[in-house]
Amino acid sequence: MAAVALGFSSCSEDRDPVYKAPTTFVLNTPAMQNQYIALTEGQTLELTCSQPDYGYSAVTQYAAQMSLTADFAEVYDLENIAPTKSQISIRQEAIATGICELAGVTSQETYDEKWGGNPEPMEVFFRATAQLNGVEGSAIVSNVVSYKAIKPYFAIPVAGFIYLIGDCGGWTGPDAGNADALAGWRLFEPDNAIGSKVYSGVFNIPAGKAMFRFYTELTGWDGGASLGYQEADNATDFEMVDGSFSSALVKGKGSFNFPNWEGGEMTITVDMSDASNMFVTIQEGAHSVTVSKYIYLVGSISGWMGPEEDNADAYKDWRLADNSDSGVYTGSFPVEAGEATFRFYTELTGWDGGASIGSQAEDAPIACSMTNGAYAGTYVSGKGSWQFNFDAAGTLDISVDTNTKNVTFNFHE
Repeated sequence: MAAVALGFSSCSEDRDPVYKAPTTFVLNTPAMQNQYIALTEGQTLELTCSQPDYGYSAVTQYAAQMSLTADFAEVYDLENIAPTKSQISIRQEAIATGICELAGVTSQETYDEKWGGNPEPMEVFFRATAQLNGVEGSAIVSNVVSYKAIKPYFAIPVAGFIYLIGDCGGWTGPDAGNADALAGWRLFEPDNAIGSKVYSGVFNIPAGKAMFRFYTELTGWDGGASLGYQEADNATDFEMVDGSFSSALVKGKGSFNFPNWEGGEMTITVDMSDASNMFVTIQEGAHSVTVSKYIYLVGSISGWMGPEEDNADAYKDWRLADNSDSGVYTGSFPVEAGEATFRFYTELTGWDGGASIGSQAEDAPIACSMTNGAYAGTYVSGKGSWQFNFDAAGTLDISVDTNTKNVTFNFHE
């Protein structure tokens, strides 16, 4: 009986998962290694690898790194669109950005200087990475492989800008030939909010010269690129209240005029993030401008709408905002009594765009409960949702800290 009991004990131990540090991790030589590949936005590059032996079948996080040299003296990290799959899919625009950064290309000018605007295909080296979430020491790096003929393009994100055109700049015409003369009259997106379509600038405007409107392009007075107070080509007088002014913007030539402006620095911010609700904010003096950033609540609470750009307007009611560039996103949302299942998307790039963060990597919900109406935990890259059951309808206050990967949920009726 003792022998039988020992046998059962042994079998039980064999069935229990026991972690062990993996020693081998193989990245396969790409089938298209020798083919010419012109990197294209919206396309992917594929790598396949083995699963590291962690001692049991574990949900593993896979990613990749790239370098322009086989010794990986300089490394650029690449995201896997589906991080739990060992077939690693990498956005080609990310590879193009990595090549530029590794080559020291920081602007269109340095791109043209280095490669004459038309780089030759080059060999690019890759290796895979794998690790278990929350398991210290589980990270492992694969062998190195390469694609031998990758042609990059200029992929460094560049801040967009628009032009301030008016009496302050001598009514210089918004023509392509005046680009140099108007360079000092541009409003730019912040470097940490490229693509936001929120533009700002600080300008020294003399007294009596504060009449202006905006142009998105240098296509001439009648090129259709003008934004102003109204469609008609007439200036409207305004006055700041407590040193500030705000107004809607429309496509048109109606200029803003501040006849009582006493001269000095003026901060102007134009928000074009919503084409149907553009506006301008003007402040006396020099001010820093922080652009709000958003992530999206996706789940039963928001009707499981697809996290796609086509649903951007509908998702405005389901955004968590970071209004101070802190990396902490907050929002409050109504919930009904009963089951609520949700996760978050950092971008509206579709279900499989790699922007999902949730309770676990696997695409399955995890049942959770609150203590005194509160829950605190962590998130990972993946499609695992949090699932709660609420006894009554109420409001769910959510905070997502992207610095620490922590989440907090607070429910109140």
